[in-house]
Amino acid sequence: MKIKALLSSVLLLSGTAQVAHATLLSDPNDSRSWQGATVGTFAALYYGSNTLATRTAVVTNSLLDDGVFNPTGYTAGTMMSTPWLTGGGGGCLGISSDLTGTGSYDYSCSGSSAATHGNAIDNLWFQTSGAVGETVFDLGFSASKAAVFNSIDHGPLPGEAIESTVYLSNDLSTWTVAVVERVWLEGFMSNTGILWDGFTYAVGTGTSATFRYASIIHGGSGALVHDGDNEINGIMGLKSDYTPVSVPEPASLVILAMGLLGLGFSGRNRKK
Repeated sequence: MKIKALLSSVLLLSGTAQVAHATLLSDPNDSRSWQGATVGTFAALYYGSNTLATRTAVVTNSLLDDGVFNPTGYTAGTMMSTPWLTGGGGGCLGISSDLTGTGSYDYSCSGSSAATHGNAIDNLWFQTSGAVGETVFDLGFSASKAAVFNSIDHGPLPGEAIESTVYLSNDLSTWTVAVVERVWLEGFMSNTGILWDGFTYAVGTGTSATFRYASIIHGGSGALVHDGDNEINGIMGLKSDYTPVSVPEPASLVILAMGLLGLGFSGRNRKK
């Protein structure tokens, strides 16, 4: 009975292993709006114009996900260096106020540490400089993509959410500029009335190359606005299918379950 219960638990876990996509948009003429941003908005920003062809490209390339990025099971990157803040360069260590869905963008600046604001995915955020290598995160493994979590303090959107450029590296010396590959329109919090949370996005190299480190700057080629500031909540490394490295593959869990079941039968035969 113990083996049976354990087997059930493992199979249940295999069905709930977290995947960071919910509902990819499939209609190029979807008329919905997310804080003022539409499929056409993204088509114009990423493909140069708002036409049926460019809206279709948004859908075909799986750019938009009308869902919430659930960070359960994922591990946030660890901040390695922030001379922009620790050296007195400036920037706000911010706290977004609304945790209940009032629709407020209000925030305040605190006197806490940059690591406290950047090493967890919550309502705390910080601002980076515009120099590559000054704000660096260790993702903890060779990642294929990185999810960037931001906090929004005003519109227009998605520009004021995607206002950073991410650079990727394996040696902290050679940096490759990342490109935006997917946007979760509802952010990461289940309460979609919290408006400072939205437009979580994933970046990659556009190839199969992996990377261990990520550096974030405000502005740059990957940003949709260039107003000299950004509000970064944190960053996480992802595998190529947007799943976390810390959650076993469903197939691996099934193999584990079969192994445990085999041990149960073996033990039973020895008793006989």
